Amino acid sequence: MTLPSRSKWIWPDWQPHPHVRVAVTTRAGSHSPSPWNGFNLGMNCGDQTARVEQARHHVEKLLQADHPVAWLKQVHGKRVIRAGESDNEADGAWTDQQRWPCVVLTADCLPVLLARTDGSAVAAVHAGWRGLQAGIVAEGVKSIAPAGEPVSAWLGPAICGKCYQVGDEVYRAFVAAHTDFKGAFQADASPGHWRFSVAQAAMIELARLGVEDVQGGELCTACDLTRFYSFRKEGDTGRFASLIWLDEEGN
Repeated sequence: MTLPSRSKWIWPDWQPHPHVRVAVTTRAGSHSPSPWNGFNLGMNCGDQTARVEQARHHVEKLLQADHPVAWLKQVHGKRVIRAGESDNEADGAWTDQQRWPCVVLTADCLPVLLARTDGSAVAAVHAGWRGLQAGIVAEGVKSIAPAGEPVSAWLGPAICGKCYQVGDEVYRAFVAAHTDFKGAFQADASPGHWRFSVAQAAMIELARLGVEDVQGGELCTACDLTRFYSFRKEGDTGRFASLIWLDEEGN
């Protein structure tokens, strides 16, 4: 059983401000056996609680942060909390405190990492199709920029449009919310189904919110099972983490 080093993580080339730090864990390592097969950080996917707690502690040890990672109990909703709140049943967290990592866990859903361009606040939100349609991205932006301050976004690994088939009810739900979302769907060969890009839907939503600097969105979880978990591709599987935090320049 091995635990990964920081070198096994993904460190995106995205820097909206020198104080902003971002990292994505991968499944590299042999900490959890089949069906998780790697470095699983998800509590509600059948893995042993003690084993997941050890993995999470390892993340915190590698980050050497001043505060514990703001782990959430994700429910596919749109609630965004301030890091450190005792009621952590939410799908997003934000902070304006240095060295307090915000995190979301995913295995096909889209991690959306947000930062004020003045480096004063960051947020992480978990955007599955339900959360996206309900407005989780808008809640995340509002949490760090309540007066419309400039925000930058990075979209983490998620299932791509080619790999993600959804039913007509998903298409109708998005189009009912706003017709611009049609751009995230392509008709599938199977009648009554669509191919849906969660990253494209998030880009459409961010554009509507006035967020001009949006990066990422190219990494597909279902196409890269060496590094990522994919619920759609694997069924019972683990979760990886996308983290964002503030730090002093140069650290």
